[in-house]
Amino acid sequence: MKTPTKKRFIHRIMTSRGVLLLEVILIVIILIGITKEVVRRMSLRQEIATLEQQIAELQAQNRSLGEYVASINTDSFREREARKRLNLQRPGETLLIVPEANSTSLIATEILSKTPGTSNAQRWWYYFFSPNS
Repeated sequence: MKTPTKKRFIHRIMTSRGVLLLEVILIVIILIGITKEVVRRMSLRQEIATLEQQIAELQAQNRSLGEYVASINTDSFREREARKRLNLQRPGETLLIVPEANSTSLIATEILSKTPGTSNAQRWWYYFFSPNS
């Protein structure tokens, strides 16, 4: 057993100002460390959430690009692009060039101005069957 004098000595040391100051400093250091760790964990959680959102966006973009690549690899796409960009056609096909709307309206205006005093039916006849157009 401890003797009463030992108890008093230990009690006196533990309640002295120097030891209490040391205990307070130790508690403050521990609290600062805990606070830093909590802040670090919060920032890591936020960064993880941001990265997960980027992953979801990239996966959606990857799916979209995969669908686009699949559509490009089809024969119908290749044929359409060959017709459009390279002016290719299948054997036996003929090319039909339709004039733009502006040129058609100019032709109609020209025919109508050349045939004043004619009936509307005759003007249409000239429009469709005139050798000048």
